[in-house]
Amino acid sequence: MENTIYERLKIIRTTLKMNQRDFSKKIYLRQGSYARIEQGLIKANERIIDLISTKFSVNKAYIKDGKKPMFSGKMPDVKLDSLNQIFNELNPILQDYLIVQAKELLKVQKKQES
Repeated sequence: MENTIYERLKIIRTTLKMNQRDFSKKIYLRQGSYARIEQGLIKANERIIDLISTKFSVNKAYIKDGKKPMFSGKMPDVKLDSLNQIFNELNPILQDYLIVQAKELLKVQKKQES
């Protein structure tokens, strides 16, 4: 069991392969504020724990006490979430273009694998 809530928060973030900037943005904090939480300089209040639990499907008991499992369900797919966010910010023409390019990349990958 990890010793402190601050260590567990860092483990959660690194398990998700996220940097502090992206992680803090998802829970509506500035990076500097989140960095101070990981350093143990600021307390992680219930609101922050709830946001982390909700946004990343993290078990609250893991955050608070280190009781496993870390995730309360399937581990979130951060890459897919990121791609979805980018896709939604594009206009419809560029969304169509992105889909075509993704299909072409899949063809290239399949060709390389055979």
